[in-house]
Amino acid sequence: MKRNYTIDTLRTVATFLVILLHASTDYVTRGLNNKTFDLSFWIGNLVDSFSRICVPLFVLISGMFLIGRNESFKQSYTKRASRILIPLISWSLIYLFYRGTLNYIDNNTFDLLTLAKSIIIGMPFYHLWYLYMLIGLYLFVPILNNNISKISRKNLWRLSFLLLIFGMLNTGYNLILGNALIFFLWFLNYLGYFIIGYLIKGAKKRKSSSKLIILYITSCILISILSFYTAKYFGSLYFYEYLSPFVIIASLSIYTLFHQVNLKENILSKISHLTLGIYLVHAGVLDILCLIFIKFNINFLDNPIIGIPVKFAITLFLSLIMAYILNKNKYLKKII
Repeated sequence: MKRNYTIDTLRTVATFLVILLHASTDYVTRGLNNKTFDLSFWIGNLVDSFSRICVPLFVLISGMFLIGRNESFKQSYTKRASRILIPLISWSLIYLFYRGTLNYIDNNTFDLLTLAKSIIIGMPFYHLWYLYMLIGLYLFVPILNNNISKISRKNLWRLSFLLLIFGMLNTGYNLILGNALIFFLWFLNYLGYFIIGYLIKGAKKRKSSSKLIILYITSCILISILSFYTAKYFGSLYFYEYLSPFVIIASLSIYTLFHQVNLKENILSKISHLTLGIYLVHAGVLDILCLIFIKFNINFLDNPIIGIPVKFAITLFLSLIMAYILNKNKYLKKII
């Protein structure tokens, strides 16, 4: 199958945005927790807001590639199982060991119950929730593919937007009441993105590129402004949610924009096969970096103008190197 360099590039961009988002998070949470909405908060807030499209882009891309395939249930599950289960189990164990070790160093205890609970709730480390969500999505793929030809494109669009509305409402409900779906049902919230990823791929009518860019920028600015107000007055960051209205608009704008260009092979497309590895590794790398910065009182990184690009660059570089090394080993490449 011929490589789609445009989508390869978009996948790499989305991975970079994940790292950028996590590199900026501390500055936002510090302002939220201390009720100090100063310049440091605003810089982190803006970077975070413009990076929020990362996970929706992953889901949209997955929908593009997985929906419409002529596969049996067995073929679908066999293909996806090794792709998702080996990395998920491997990195869950790695991060559980990492968390347990840190806890033992700090408190001289190894809390197996807490670690086991984090597996049950689908979050052994904060970024791994995405892989746990994919389990449900992959289980649903053959059911969707067996029925999608029976539904008109117009009705698929209607269904997709209804599913996005469901995701928005359910996200707000969970945020307000503190209730959450069990992890293998998380995919229900993202099913709208998943189907739209497939639909936009087949769309023939082009949208104005300049309007899509303006829509993205406007949405991200609104995310940052509304997040400031909800943080200040309600102690909440609802508009950061991947299923909040303006994150949806921003994500669909950029995804549509990329589908209207035809990029040639480039440095970003060349490393797209390493993006899952980078994603899996980066959270641990960033966490260790932050611990080192605290240990050695590297306080100048408290300034987000310096801290965000430094954390981003070091985390990306080390994660890329680690993913590259793992990919070169015929056994270890299976975990990325």
